[in-house]
Amino acid sequence: MKNLDKNAFLVILVAGLLLSAVIFVGNQVPISITCQLPDQCAQVGPFGGILFAFSRPVRTNQVENLWQTHPHIEGDWTWIDNQHARWDAVKALPSDQKMTFQFVSGQAGQNGEQITNLAQWQALVRSPQIIVIRKTASGPELFALKLDGEASGIQLTHTNGRIYDYSVSPDGESIVFSVLNDQKGIDLWMVQRDGANQHKLLDCGKDQCSTPTWSPTTQELAYTRESAGLDSNGPMRVTRVWILDEQSGQTAMLFADPHQVGEGPMWSPDGQWISMWNSVQRGILVVNRKTGGTFFLESSNGDAGSWSEDSRFLYYSNMVSGQAGFRYVVLRADIRNRSISTIFGGNVEGGGLSVDHPICSPVEKWVAVTIQPDIQIPGKELLTLSPDSKDGLTITSDLSQTPVFYSWTPDGDHLIYQSNLLGGNGNDAEIWTWDRNTGKTKKITTGDRSPQWLP
Repeated sequence: MKNLDKNAFLVILVAGLLLSAVIFVGNQVPISITCQLPDQCAQVGPFGGILFAFSRPVRTNQVENLWQTHPHIEGDWTWIDNQHARWDAVKALPSDQKMTFQFVSGQAGQNGEQITNLAQWQALVRSPQIIVIRKTASGPELFALKLDGEASGIQLTHTNGRIYDYSVSPDGESIVFSVLNDQKGIDLWMVQRDGANQHKLLDCGKDQCSTPTWSPTTQELAYTRESAGLDSNGPMRVTRVWILDEQSGQTAMLFADPHQVGEGPMWSPDGQWISMWNSVQRGILVVNRKTGGTFFLESSNGDAGSWSEDSRFLYYSNMVSGQAGFRYVVLRADIRNRSISTIFGGNVEGGGLSVDHPICSPVEKWVAVTIQPDIQIPGKELLTLSPDSKDGLTITSDLSQTPVFYSWTPDGDHLIYQSNLLGGNGNDAEIWTWDRNTGKTKKITTGDRSPQWLP
């Protein structure tokens, strides 16, 4: 072998050995894991929503096999890429529950790298707070209140009093809200749960974008978009449901057909369906998000109904006529077989009562409804009823008040509602909570409106 060939061979050999050494040493570098929630993951939301970053590319199935929770909790993994993932609990975790989550040691990297040390975090499932719209010197803004804290709360938004409506993300980390702009349109904005990072999410120009609602399974938002007329000072045009991808910022109509109207969209808990009010046909349009298939439910209530916790049923109201006059009944649509049945109210099962505005519990087969015992008196009671047994619990029975804007906590243990005094001016509206375990109600504030839970 010539000297030149020998030298070349030696160079190649040394380079190969060095490369092998680098690969060997690299494979011995342990994988570190960072939990990317605030406060070093000392608190988590009711569904977890825990974000992890891995220092090296990993094999997803191997990482999932190394994952443990105490107590044991069923959950799902969402992989953003091979170094970032999110874990969500299948069912809501009880408030104030202490939990431990960890990765035990084992092989996890794509090149055989190891998690060499136990990666462990101690966390507390945070208690829910309450968001309300409150009048300030400049106009309405969003405030967050603690159940056992001061009624003054913390101001979350600063819009110069231009808040229109809002919605809380399923994990409770963000709030999207509608804000009036200088073009007489309404834009979509976002803010974090502590009031940080307020920013515009979607510039709607002269259009009015409102009633945003989050998909429980994707980064999509469904919202109502009412296009501006030719005359900016004239009436608005028809409303349509649009979809916004939060990450990319891309938005488009839900339906390719521009004549398909809709408003006030609501997602099913599994993210497979969207229900919306159709003002032209006077009813609820239900659409399958994947296939685009639709079906229609006749209704006169003006909203999109409420989904059962298993996404099988949609509860909604409709007006019926009888000998004593008009009243509302609660119907249930079975999404699987498209059958419809009357559940509450009417002249038979409901004893002639007018039952309205069903809101399903997120964990059990309970439905909160308002009941008008006497259709000659506008006051209403607030109850939670079982669709199967018709058993119920009365939350409030003061007929001088009308309960509105009621909703459940993710664990189904509490209900919040706004109580409007008949003949009042709105400034005397009260925000109340009801504890299902104790049966007790508690007044939170007076003068605020549109309460929602902040999980």
